[in-house]
Amino acid sequence: MGYFLKPIGFVHHGVDRSEIEILPEYMEALDGLQKGKIIWLLLWFHESDSEEKRKILKVHSHGEPGYPLRGVFASRSPVRPNPVAIYRRRILEIRENKIFVRRMDAYENTPVIDIKRLATKTDMEE
Repeated sequence: MGYFLKPIGFVHHGVDRSEIEILPEYMEALDGLQKGKIIWLLLWFHESDSEEKRKILKVHSHGEPGYPLRGVFASRSPVRPNPVAIYRRRILEIRENKIFVRRMDAYENTPVIDIKRLATKTDMEE
């Protein structure tokens, strides 16, 4: 049984912020998101995805050999068994099929695989 991830959108960058472009077929899924709310963005680091890189289990912090080796699960390295990245961002603006957030360090056109709104105490009371 294989697993299949389908992007829901892609990352684009402006001067001081990043734009998450949501694909047309997922527009309805934006209903309920609002400016000022915090979301988790899950991205697929496609530029770090290869069979060789998926086998690397220890890395030097920041890619600097002077730092000790540590397991990828104890690092923020894009090289990992499944190159999933997670970003916590506040929504700056939503315009049509675009969500604007503070700039991220993901590459241009990085696939977005999911968005989750951060649950708050108010959500729990509803």
